[in-house]
Amino acid sequence: MTEKVTRNSPEREVVILMTDMVGYSQVSSGMTPEEIRDFLIDYHGRIHHIIHREECIPFEIEPSAGDGCLVIFDKRPGEDRAGICSRALATALRMAEAIADGSLAPTRMGILLGPITEAQLGTRMAKFGASFAVANRLEELCGHFGTDLLMDREVARHQKGFEKYLVTIAKISLTSVQHPMNVFTLYKPGIQNCPVHVDEAGLLKFIRMKNDAMEFFSGNLMLGIEPDFPRVREELLLTQKYFRELTGREDAGTERILEYIRETPFPADDFDQQGMKLMEKKRDSLGERLFHLSKELLRAMNPAFYHALVVDTEWERYFKLEWCKKGATIIKIDSVPDGIYYLDSGTALAFNGEGELLATMTAGAIFGEMAYFGKAQKRTATVTAKTDVVLRRISTEDFKKLPVIIEIFERIARARQREIAENLQHPSDMAVSSV
Repeated sequence: MTEKVTRNSPEREVVILMTDMVGYSQVSSGMTPEEIRDFLIDYHGRIHHIIHREECIPFEIEPSAGDGCLVIFDKRPGEDRAGICSRALATALRMAEAIADGSLAPTRMGILLGPITEAQLGTRMAKFGASFAVANRLEELCGHFGTDLLMDREVARHQKGFEKYLVTIAKISLTSVQHPMNVFTLYKPGIQNCPVHVDEAGLLKFIRMKNDAMEFFSGNLMLGIEPDFPRVREELLLTQKYFRELTGREDAGTERILEYIRETPFPADDFDQQGMKLMEKKRDSLGERLFHLSKELLRAMNPAFYHALVVDTEWERYFKLEWCKKGATIIKIDSVPDGIYYLDSGTALAFNGEGELLATMTAGAIFGEMAYFGKAQKRTATVTAKTDVVLRRISTEDFKKLPVIIEIFERIARARQREIAENLQHPSDMAVSSV
């Protein structure tokens, strides 16, 4: 029989704290039902101990799906958003501190300011609102960005007392959430992958560096700032280096943005409105794109090469992103080679010494390898950017570290030399690259 629902509660604004234990399935897989019961009772008891404090009231707390927990913070009489957001965030920080000192199992937390309503469903009061689903998505994203807690922009904007510790994560669009979210977290000594004895002044410098860089990732329409991936990458690499020197660790959130730029070096037309689009089909790796798009690699391919390019893709990190503006010279004829290029997007033109067009190259083209396998060891053509282009270049030094990649590009160069020789016999077919 369907339970009767009575609408008897007006909409109210609350802060939702959604939690979920990390690795619960693995931890509990070998337990008996009684052991799981005792384990979860202990886990939820620890959460209750952290939350049941005078400064948290008023709030409601209830277990959700066994290892999850839902906490709803209501406003006190006369309290504004700053008060409720600050109370909820302080609670999440105490939980993060408990995780860090081992008194609470690793737990992800999503914190959201939003509206809910209630109605009596049979003998109990049930809560309704899209805010629960969004808070749940924030909790799930913690794993992706390597953090214990994530909050939406409204919590970050209205909280008081934690401003200097706020860290921008990104603007994110999810398939299951109607609007993009600006997501934030907090870094403090002793939590969030920050050693307890880390120099706080140094940590605050890292936070400023990261926030300044991220301003140019999503952009800021009100300030007239557009996304600038080359600048973001340069600044985040310095930020990551600084964090590593400061803590001896990598910042996972920074690495996620660098990975996104490596895979998507040019923002989509709607990026400034939509931000990162997550939980979509992941873009093919650079190795897979090379495999599909490059006739030269297809000619050189064999099982060993396929494994090196597609299965073991560690080599990709040696191909550094570069951005060139329209009209820029990428390589110059007769110069000493400084790397081999993969054209990720845009169009480039190759010219001989007389200024005659040799080739028009589009996304997927490889050029610059000829200089490494010819007698002169010099560039054989000039290449310029016909449009703004995104390139991936492997330096001479890094190229020499990868024997399989050397063999692949040597085969490409030899095939290109044969192609050039054939074209000299058939001038009408000269619209090929000879770089």
